[in-house]
Amino acid sequence: MHEYSLFLSLLKTIEDELKPFNNPRVSRAVLLIGEFSGIDLDYLKEVIKNFKVGTPLEDAEIIFEKDPLRVICFSCGKEGEPQEKRAQCPFCGSFEVKIIGGLDLILKTLEIEDEESPSD
Repeated sequence: MHEYSLFLSLLKTIEDELKPFNNPRVSRAVLLIGEFSGIDLDYLKEVIKNFKVGTPLEDAEIIFEKDPLRVICFSCGKEGEPQEKRAQCPFCGSFEVKIIGGLDLILKTLEIEDEESPSD
């Protein structure tokens, strides 16, 4: 149920972003899914589909984008995406790298329509 807790965390982030608005409606959300995040994308999609009713995401278009593994090499100083799915510099082959991308779930874009409250 890792994906369910991620969904709840995502909802909390979105709700925090909506606080400044009067009557907000989320029309679109873009999620960046790290290639090495350990997230089962199909299961996350199912969780969102099943639990978004009654949440700010209920009517939103949800887009999923992959975030590839990215490293910075301590040996040659270059940044890149390894061709093989391991923490290795794609330029010099060194394993002395720091992973700088591809591990997280990130709310990349949130499109909000702030509907005016009807006047009495």
